[in-house]
Formats: sequence, structure tokens, C-alpha cells
Amino acid sequence: MAMRSAIITKLLKLNRPHLFLIENCSDIKELKQFHCQFITNGLSNDTIFLSTILSFSAISPARDLAYARLVFSQIDSPNLFMFNTMIRGYAWSSTPEKATSLYIHMLHSGLFPNKYTFPFVIKASSSITDLASGRTIHGSVMKFGYGSDVHVSNSLLHMYANFGFSEVIIKLFEEIPEPDVVSWNVVIDNFAQCGHLDEVLIAFSEMCYSGVEPNSVTNDLHISINLGNGLLDMYAKFGDLDSAEKLFNRMLVKTVFSWTSMVDGLVRTGNVENARLMFNQMPDKDTTSWNVMLNGFIMAGDMNSADQHFKMIPERDLVSWNSIIVGYAQHKQFVKSLDFFREMRVSGVNPDRVTLVSMLSVCGFTGAMDHGEVIHSYMEKNNVKGEEVEVALLDMYCKCGAPEKALSVFHGVFNKSCVGLDCYDCWIGHECYGGLVEEGRWFFNAINQVYGIEPRSEHYGSMVDILGRAGLLKEAEIFIQNMPIKPDAGVWGALLGACKIHDEIYMGEKVAKILTEMDPHHSGRYVLLSNIYAMEKRWHDVERVREAMKAHGVRKTAGFSLIETAR
Repeated sequence: MAMRSAIITKLLKLNRPHLFLIENCSDIKELKQFHCQFITNGLSNDTIFLSTILSFSAISPARDLAYARLVFSQIDSPNLFMFNTMIRGYAWSSTPEKATSLYIHMLHSGLFPNKYTFPFVIKASSSITDLASGRTIHGSVMKFGYGSDVHVSNSLLHMYANFGFSEVIIKLFEEIPEPDVVSWNVVIDNFAQCGHLDEVLIAFSEMCYSGVEPNSVTNDLHISINLGNGLLDMYAKFGDLDSAEKLFNRMLVKTVFSWTSMVDGLVRTGNVENARLMFNQMPDKDTTSWNVMLNGFIMAGDMNSADQHFKMIPERDLVSWNSIIVGYAQHKQFVKSLDFFREMRVSGVNPDRVTLVSMLSVCGFTGAMDHGEVIHSYMEKNNVKGEEVEVALLDMYCKCGAPEKALSVFHGVFNKSCVGLDCYDCWIGHECYGGLVEEGRWFFNAINQVYGIEPRSEHYGSMVDILGRAGLLKEAEIFIQNMPIKPDAGVWGALLGACKIHDEIYMGEKVAKILTEMDPHHSGRYVLLSNIYAMEKRWHDVERVREAMKAHGVRKTAGFSLIETAR
């Protein structure tokens, strides 16, 4: 097909020698002179002549798009070749938006695009970052049946790469019947841009295996800045700063990503001061760079520097806000955390689950239930779900002393085994100290009978703790004896602790014997039994326990007083 086209073009030039004159013009001035002569000789409406004039003035090295547009506007019925020539000229110009306008004008004139139209109108949409226009043109590509054309597909790949749509690139690439080296280059570059080193190597290998020969662009990509960035980021994340620094110093072109990777590596290894120096040397910074340095200050516990740094971030994103809010919460500066949360809401940034979990924790620690209720309302209004936020909400109400609200939340979220058991752990801990035996008993029974979830050993231990603290020692003992699983030391330990609280010596002796048989080297069990005897002034038995400890080679763990509190 290409040879046939070349032969036809050669024959046309033989029949129209003036075409040679046009193509051999040295500049646009010479073209205009020939153009005037040909018009005088009656060639002003010759289609081939006009097409050649347009090609020189629109896409040659000596092009003059203004003159090309003037010639084009004087043609009564431009054909598809003429439209394609003008679209191509504008696509490579400083005004690519005119290419898309001309494309629309072409459609309105009744002409259909071909495979030579789409690559340049797609390039124009990419240049002006008009995603809506690009997607519309992509739809037209499929409508007119050019989706399998490799050159058109390559143009779409370049466009989506420019927009940063990695998933679309992969999907589109997989639909190309026979991808060429350009197709592979876009995919490899996309993986490199994302820092996916393994995928770069795999794609390069697959390309060679498929019989596509890499070109100079491929080889450059394979060892390019992007791949260098991927390696640099990998070294930094694994803490290999020596390798990272050597590679960084060898890089001829250092991008923002390169610098940020180095800062991140220094932060991860605790070299915050060096990270600060590196950050200050960066010629350009993006929001990610600022966030990395912010996290460095927070990890080092330097909240004053973190505060000052945060206020200097030009364009704060959600990560910036979450970092400072969570940072203050982690360092127990709850008021500051709340202040930044309010400031974030005023700035128009919406919280995500990370923000909400952190703030609910702050509300729980500070007893700020009014703020917690506002967050709860926000969650309901925006249908925010998820294990972390639901458990955090329950925990907040428990810590704020609102059992009714906690119960309401509990019923609402107990629908998954992992969520339910975490909620139960949270709730049951508060029941132990609140003395709410009936509520605790109901919750325990509901785990299996209502929700069909098998309780774990720690849940049995919590129930024993509730009964024991309430003085229901016999019921607690029967509860243990009826357990479907073998009670562990934690369960019996809860009962022993209750025996101490209520001065129940007989049961305490029996439970202590079971515990020492289970774990004869656990000093805490001996100490607890010794304390029970001591409270009754049974000094002989106290001495007997201590002799038993010596006999088993058990020493009182450092930090234990004469009294070991249960659970």
C-alpha cells in the first residue's frame, strides 16, 4: 500500500511539475511567490496543488500556520486530506486547541475521520490536558472502527499516560492486537513513572520475548531517570542509604521524586536533621515532599518543628492534615489535635477514616463526647463504614461513660466476626469496671446465639472477670467448668484475682493449685495466693507458698509488689 501511494505521488509530480517547485521552496516567502504565479495561471482551484501548498505551509520545517489557515479558509469544500493536514499542523503548534476545533468543524461538514486524523487530534487533546475531549475522541475511535489500529492506539496510550491513568494504559495495551515498540515503550515508561521496578523488568522481557526489537527509546527507558528513581526509592525504603546516595549522586537529572526518595530514606532511618538539610536543598518541592518531611518531624517527636513546617506547606492535602492531627494525638497533645481538626474542616477538606479514627480516640481520651457525637453524626450523614471507625466509635462512647450510646453502636456494627469481636473486647473491658453484670452476660451469650460467632478464650476470661468482680464467684467457677474449650491460665487467673478481691481463701487455694500445675514457673500466681493468705494473717501459709516458689526455682518478677492486681 505504501509503495502504491509513492508511485501515484511520483506520477502526479511528473504530470504537474509545479509540485516539485513547491516542495523545494526554501522558505515561506518563496512559496508565496510561486503561489501567486500559479493563481495567475489558473491553478487556484486545483485540489492537488492546494493540498501541496497546505502541506508546506502547515507541517514543513518552514511552516506558517497563519498562511495555511488563510489558504484553507478560501477552499470551498476542503477534503479529508486537507483537514488532516491542518489538524496535524495545529496539533504540533502552540495552539493545539485549534486542532480539536477544526476536528469538530470537519465532522459538521459531513466528513468522517480516518486513521490519519485520530493520532493528531488525540495529541491535541493531550497537549491541552482536556480529558473530556480525549475521552470523546476515544469513543469516536471505537465508533469508526479504528480501535485495533496500532498507531491510533499508541496515540491513546500517550494521552492517558499524560493524564496519569495507569490502569487505563494497561487495559488499552492489552486490547492492541499486535503492539509495536512504541506501545511497549509507553507501558514500560508508565511502570517506571510509578516506581514499579519489577513490572518494568517483566515488561521489557515480555517485549523481547514477543519478537519486538527494543529501540533507542526503550533502552533509554530501561536505564532512565524513572528507572533510576525506582531503584533509588527501593534503596531508600529498605534503609540502604549508602546505595541510595551513590545512585542519587550519579543521576544526571534529579526529579522531585528523586529528592523526595532521599528525604524519605533519611526520615525512615531516623536521620531527621540530615533529612531537613536535604529537603532545604531541593530546587523544587511538591506536596508529597512536604508531607514526607512533616512525618519526619512527627516521628522524631519534634512537634514544634512539625507545627511550623505544616504552616509552610503551600498546598496541603488530606495526607498533610492527617499527619499533623494523628501526630498530635500520638504525642498525647489532644487539644492541639482537636484544634487542627477544626481548622481542617473550616478549610473545606473532608476527613477520611484515618482522620475519624484518630479524632474519636482523642474524644475518648479527653471525654469530649460532644465532639465525638458530631463526628458520629458526620459518619451517619456520609455513610462512613468500616471496622476501624466503628470500633473507634464504640470505644469513644465507652470511655466517655455513655453505655446506652455504646450499646446502640454495638448493635449497629456487630455484623462481621472480626468487627464484632473487636467491639466485644472493647465493650467487655468497660463492663468489668462498670459492674454491669446483666449487660455483660447478655453480650457474651449474644456472640454465639445471636451472631453465630465462636467466642475466644479471652472473651471467656472477660466474662469470668465480670462475674468475679461482682462477687459471683461460684457462678464464675461453674461457668469455667462448662466451657466448651479448655480454660487457659488467663481464664483461671481472672477467677484467682476475684478471689483476692473478695477474700475467698478456699476457692483461691483451689484455683492457685490449678494455675501452678499449669505453669509452675509463673511468679505472679504464687504472689497473688501469698497476698490472699497475708490478708487473713495466715503467715504460715505465706511462708509455705514462698518455699514452694524456691522449690520450683521461681523468683518474684522485678516490679511486682506484694500485691499483683488481676487482669
